[in-house]
Amino acid sequence: MSGWSGGYVSDIDYLPWFFPLQAPAHLGLALAIAGVEHAMAAEDFAFCDLGCGVGLTAGTVAAANPRARVWAVDFNPGHIALARALATEAGLANITYLEADFAELAAAPPPEMPRFDCVSLHGVWTWVSDATRAAIVRFLARQVKPGGVVHVGYNALPGWQEMMGLRRLLAEVGATVAGRSDRRIEAAIAVARDLNAANARHLKRSPFVQRVLSAERSLPAIYLAHEYLNENWRPMFHAEVAAALAEAKLGFAAAAELPENFPDLCLDEAQRAVIERLPTEAARETAKDLCVERAFRHDIFVRGPRPLTPARRHTILSGAMLAAVRSGEDPVYEVEVPGGKATLSRAAYEPVFAALAERPRTAGELAAIAGQGGTPTAPAEILAMLIASRQAVHVAFPEAAPAETARRWGAALARRFAFGEPTGSLVLPSPRLGNGLPAYAAELQVYAALSAGCAPEPGMVADWIVGEVTARGEHVTLEGRRLAPDEARASVAETAKGVLDHRMALWRRLAIV
Repeated sequence: MSGWSGGYVSDIDYLPWFFPLQAPAHLGLALAIAGVEHAMAAEDFAFCDLGCGVGLTAGTVAAANPRARVWAVDFNPGHIALARALATEAGLANITYLEADFAELAAAPPPEMPRFDCVSLHGVWTWVSDATRAAIVRFLARQVKPGGVVHVGYNALPGWQEMMGLRRLLAEVGATVAGRSDRRIEAAIAVARDLNAANARHLKRSPFVQRVLSAERSLPAIYLAHEYLNENWRPMFHAEVAAALAEAKLGFAAAAELPENFPDLCLDEAQRAVIERLPTEAARETAKDLCVERAFRHDIFVRGPRPLTPARRHTILSGAMLAAVRSGEDPVYEVEVPGGKATLSRAAYEPVFAALAERPRTAGELAAIAGQGGTPTAPAEILAMLIASRQAVHVAFPEAAPAETARRWGAALARRFAFGEPTGSLVLPSPRLGNGLPAYAAELQVYAALSAGCAPEPGMVADWIVGEVTARGEHVTLEGRRLAPDEARASVAETAKGVLDHRMALWRRLAIV
């Protein structure tokens, strides 16, 4: 163990990133698609984000679900200090940010901590020690309700196998460099790129490695340091994760990535025939990973999983509502899935896209519309394809009203993260999604202007944004060039017009404004 962090990178805060797959609303939909029952409450659930980082996902879940009780835990005091400051600024009263080591938490959770409907661990399990994983299992056994849900996002084998050599090099070189972890990883990446340029055969033969080393697609140093410099970095097979969580009476139930719950979207006919013969879930998932080679898994476990009846599953999925999110853009008919690419039938989906452009629709309605084109299409497929291709979002609570706490949370995120260097993955909370809508920095700038009282008019919004940038002692730039005041206003007004034209109707539809 290396100091209080146990070998985990702690000298630099993690990036402010939002992950919609962690939200209970999404996890419940994934379980329904997989045909698995759960006991999560729909609105007044208790949710825990273990390893919450700076708290964007947990805070967004709290802001979008005002009746929920949210706990977010991280052992890094810098993360928790920033998360609490954001929650205070937004007036979030239904979230508790807790600085705690997982072993301490497992041994003595706060007496007021509830038993949870849902716990999420994203980017934790394969970055911590065996002792810490054992503590997590003890915590889950103690704090997850019967029928409760646990999401685990982790680096998976064998997909990560080809990265083992590069990761070892980065760790070895980084250990010889003085300074902060982001500086150490930058020096280590430079060495790896030099070795790659010298035609190191192991590096050259891996497309995965080449993406990491690409200068054109360079990832932020903070992300790379947190990914590769932790002493306990250890990708795992699904069977290892499932065996460990079985000690907490948790059984594997579904994949949070919706298309992964459809065998025909992951495997060809010959592969399915072999895998269907295998007698255990562990063997089937290992075989599937040998076919698909996914390097990261989002697994959902349930404490006592039970099958949904076909009738109940059909009712849930037929009633699930979707809203289109690609205003003014052409529909996408080719979707990336684990088995490669899936092509959507134009006869079925063209009228589906037209119907969604008018207003949100249930998956049952859309299935009926698709069937009129002569191609029967199940509600489950429509949900998975449109959500996975980012052409629609799941509207969990269609009647929810705009929430003041959600507005304040979005504005707080905008003020904190949308006016500096682009970083992380930002979000606007939606009470109708019970989740967040991913957003770019420019969108959050416009949202902040609207929250400050600006009318949705490009010139007024631009004046507010330019004033905010100026008040921070900064300048509007374009392609690295500092803009004069008139140029700055015109440039920002053009961007604001694009955001207002393409997002304002959606924000209203999702009760974001």
